[in-house]
Amino acid sequence: MATLTLSWLELPSADLGEENPHAALYQPLGPVVTFEGREIRADHGMPYRQLDGYTRDREMRRHRVAVLESDRLKAVFLLDLGGRLWSLTHKLSGRELLHVNSGIQPANFAIRNAWFSGGIEWNVGIFGHSVFTCSPVFAAKTVSPDGDDGMRLWEYERRRGVVWQLDVWAPEGSDFLYWSPKLINKQTHTVPMYWWTCIAVNEEPESRVLAPAITAMEPDHSAGDVPVTHNLIDEPDLTYPQRRDLPHDTYFDIPAEQQPWIAHVSKGGEGVVHLSSHKLFGRKQWVWGMESCGRRWQDWLNPSGLPYIEIQGGLAARQTEYVAMPPGAEWSWLEAYGPLNNVDAADWSNAKVEVIGKLAEAAIGSEFEMRFEKLSAASEAEPVEILNSGSSWGAIESKRCEMEGQRPLDSPPAPFPEDSIGAEDQPWLHLLEHGELPIMDPAQAPGSYVGPEWRALLEAQEAKSWLSWLHLGCVYFQIGDTEKAREAWESILPNGWASRNLGVLDMLAGNQVSAASRLLEAHELLPNQPHLVDEICRLLTGMDDQSVLGSFLEGLSVELQCRPRVRLARAKLLQLQGDLDADSAYFQSTCDLADIREAETTVSDLWRALCTRDPRFGDPAFPPKEWDFRMKHSCEQG
Repeated sequence: MATLTLSWLELPSADLGEENPHAALYQPLGPVVTFEGREIRADHGMPYRQLDGYTRDREMRRHRVAVLESDRLKAVFLLDLGGRLWSLTHKLSGRELLHVNSGIQPANFAIRNAWFSGGIEWNVGIFGHSVFTCSPVFAAKTVSPDGDDGMRLWEYERRRGVVWQLDVWAPEGSDFLYWSPKLINKQTHTVPMYWWTCIAVNEEPESRVLAPAITAMEPDHSAGDVPVTHNLIDEPDLTYPQRRDLPHDTYFDIPAEQQPWIAHVSKGGEGVVHLSSHKLFGRKQWVWGMESCGRRWQDWLNPSGLPYIEIQGGLAARQTEYVAMPPGAEWSWLEAYGPLNNVDAADWSNAKVEVIGKLAEAAIGSEFEMRFEKLSAASEAEPVEILNSGSSWGAIESKRCEMEGQRPLDSPPAPFPEDSIGAEDQPWLHLLEHGELPIMDPAQAPGSYVGPEWRALLEAQEAKSWLSWLHLGCVYFQIGDTEKAREAWESILPNGWASRNLGVLDMLAGNQVSAASRLLEAHELLPNQPHLVDEICRLLTGMDDQSVLGSFLEGLSVELQCRPRVRLARAKLLQLQGDLDADSAYFQSTCDLADIREAETTVSDLWRALCTRDPRFGDPAFPPKEWDFRMKHSCEQG
């Protein structure tokens, strides 16, 4: 029988550091996402704070895990890191069915910055890697459809205002692990919804990704994301990860009548397959490619470990698309994941037929809907025992909904206990109970942020403090009223937190000079705030103003001078000053730029400028391997 137990897993892990206290008003390099026929910039302004205080220094740390084990499978979930399925062992063969990272090394890939590779991650609500990926989520022991132990994960996603729940089942005698996600929109309006299940598997020589499709679409990144459709029979190299040169995503066009699945099969015929209900019809392959930049990203995410690729499934055909979720809607579907054996992947058409046959042999297809119905029924029951607590916000929002006469947010299957509310979020309870936020020192960090649903409560305060106006400005910004946001923040000047936000407004408007002035003003009021120093360095590094950059760096404390973004800014200053030999020394050091962003060109631009001015340092098109984080060919980098 399947059993669920709590345990600890010790892994080499970097410290996540403290959350960034500033409002998350923008995502660096945020993509354009399509929703209801229009293009929108992906979620500028969120109530979540950024997780960007991590380093590259790993040491052994203990992680709280839940272990679900049946006669054939052993699944390990990282409860304090998004509930990620970290490892899935097929006990009969001894095979690990996932890519298991050598440790936990955050990098700047997620909505809140920090993300790590490996395992299976469930991404909900907002385009990108989940806001929960490096945070605790609620977890509980449940009763599975066959009466054994099951597991449930759940949380409240604040940007969309929805509850998500995920029930996991390891049926006795089955080689496949099953899970059923559920999304619940209790609001009275439609929300843009997103869900992608991302599965990391080991990259292997001559392995192939399979899906029940004839064509696939790839964004042509070199031409500004213009979709290009490929015939998978005529162009087989697309589906062999180690035949790709650059990082690339491939979206498979699966016919509507075909049950969606995606598989990864080795040259020897062993592999894995992920299949689902039709609700989750999108399928994607992600590869890092074989050029030096892709290899560098592999090393960066998994030092001294194996390379990986991802196979994924989503609610939409493409990841840059949202699906409209109506008011009061509740969506659920079933997913399964397990091993494949003896599949000849050489011929695309025959390989598809073989995989479908293997699924039939395992009775996966014929029993799929029956198992969905059973797991759906089990997902309505109360949990047997809560094993892990998530964020405060499910409980806080439940109280707000109750006070305003709205539908209750929590439910018997997914409760949000009041004792989950942490000390840092208590000011919002104070607002609910007393009609005002508590008085705080302006030098103190403003704490957690809220979304537009708190606007009326914030506006109704009789005597608004600096904290109230700061948060009101953030709410106005989230709903797109930048003028009201500016007025709110300007009304409390001088205030370091407000000056910083005004600087971001100017930066987003393309006024770098004014943005720099505002951010430097904020720094004078908050001189020891490291996240602000990093943000200023990012801005000034791209401005080529030798005087302003030099003055700022000169005034920093010894401790702040050691920060990676400050070191990068100093290298840029040396280049502006013409000291190219000293500038080149930066590229001879160990890369410590822990938060370099996917597709960020700051480093490659600096290298190109250095070598263009003096070719003796190297080829402008190819930074040293330690510093090569390009996502495109050098001729395409701008």
